[in-house]
Amino acid sequence: MNIFYSPTSSITPNSLKLTGQEAKHATKVLRVRVGDQIHVTDGAGQLYHCEVADIQKSDVICNILDTNTEKRKSPYVTLVIGLIKKRDRLEFAVEKSVELGVDEIIVFRGDHSEKGNVRLDRLESTVLSAMKQSLRVFLPQVSFVENLSDAVDAREESTSLIYADETFNERGLESRLNNKLMLIVGPEGGFSESERNLMKKLGGIPYSLGEKRLRTETAAVSITDRYKNGLL
Repeated sequence: MNIFYSPTSSITPNSLKLTGQEAKHATKVLRVRVGDQIHVTDGAGQLYHCEVADIQKSDVICNILDTNTEKRKSPYVTLVIGLIKKRDRLEFAVEKSVELGVDEIIVFRGDHSEKGNVRLDRLESTVLSAMKQSLRVFLPQVSFVENLSDAVDAREESTSLIYADETFNERGLESRLNNKLMLIVGPEGGFSESERNLMKKLGGIPYSLGEKRLRTETAAVSITDRYKNGLL
């Protein structure tokens, strides 16, 4: 099954519209035709079973046949990841983390990050593609902030902070975790002392990903996968 995406602004009680790249992908790549039935999500928990009613130059108009509503699973997981200079590696980390089920991604410029910029539009495209690939109906948010402090300030007070720390040897978590989690992975140069002190001050829990030193994208996927498989 393929899933397409349509924002809520393009959805009415009885019909919806695919536009831009979604419409192009449907008609040019998957060869969708009038009368075909497809599935579309609004990225907010709704999955629509639709029939294609009209194909226009840049839009695909669909009649809604049925709607299923999915509740967001708990806990809500935010991945905070240090900026990676090479764009393809950052996009890989974002893609795989979404496929594994994170609800939000915050990229931050760490004290030890190499100089570089973020193409937020490309990350948003990567997130959308990964959501559809993994048949999810909630579109994760992705954002960029200039430092770790700004990233953790975005959390609610009840959020449990877990940070991957290569200087820490223990791998099990004895602390009780809340229904909102923030998994934090540093940049290639690791966390600075001030960043570690900030996380400790906020009650952050250090966690070891093993004896080997991992690249940032590997650490991001590893900590997400371990949480999802109950191994933290």
